[in-house]
Amino acid sequence: MKQWHEDLGEMRERIKEMRKDLASELKALGAKKDFDFVTQQKGMFSFSGLNPEQVQRLKDEFGVYIVKSGRMCVASLNKDNVKYTAEAIKEVL
Repeated sequence: MKQWHEDLGEMRERIKEMRKDLASELKALGAKKDFDFVTQQKGMFSFSGLNPEQVQRLKDEFGVYIVKSGRMCVASLNKDNVKYTAEAIKEVL
């Protein structure tokens, strides 16, 4: 059980870091919208605030998949794809 708690803590910290990295990348790219709210959300998912048209463009133009409501899986982000995801989001804003 101790190992499970340690693993859970590591995952929680990794997801927090991905939230922070996504918001930082968007800010650095000069996104038209402030995404700092993403860092305040909890859990594996985040509401991006993107509308269905923007979500469709993410899918069609960049291969980034999130649900029509704008909810995205932050747990799927990693150091290799967070910048690309931020760049794609910036382009559809």
